[in-house]
Amino acid sequence: MQSISQRTRVSRPFTSARPCAAGVRPVGRAVPSVQRPEVLSKAAAEDAPIDFTEYADDADVSAGSTAVAPISSDNVKLRVRMRGYDTVLLREAVDQIRAVADATGVEFKGPVMLPTRRKIFCVLRSPHVDKDAREHFEVRTHHRLVDLKNLSSQAVEAMMQWVPPPGLEVECSIVAA
Repeated sequence: MQSISQRTRVSRPFTSARPCAAGVRPVGRAVPSVQRPEVLSKAAAEDAPIDFTEYADDADVSAGSTAVAPISSDNVKLRVRMRGYDTVLLREAVDQIRAVADATGVEFKGPVMLPTRRKIFCVLRSPHVDKDAREHFEVRTHHRLVDLKNLSSQAVEAMMQWVPPPGLEVECSIVAA
């Protein structure tokens, strides 16, 4: 009879034959290269930084290409997420953001009504007896999402100075469009 350690195999996940700079592993299938061991031995001998661009092969991403587009006001938007228990407060906050957008000439998208989260609490009516007699209470958290496109510095400053109504949680983030 086999023992448990003999029946189970431990595999070595995420192993690669390719050396990488600064411990960063490439994403995708590893392709061994003939030139790679020379790079490491040269670096160990010289103790100088390695220029990996001269040793690039077809599996590598070219050194001159950039995956990130340059940031400009056209491809960036300000995303505002609001949470609150009262829908009237949320409506007021959306109207205030719309007023800021109109005053600064920013494109206003929204409000998007995200799903409402319900939290239900079950409480016994009596402290000692009648376990069958219970009351249910719920707290509803309403969510709204607003996007501001074609940002300007005036619009960002106005949104930084904007004070939301009390009782709302507001998150602002800059997102690439």
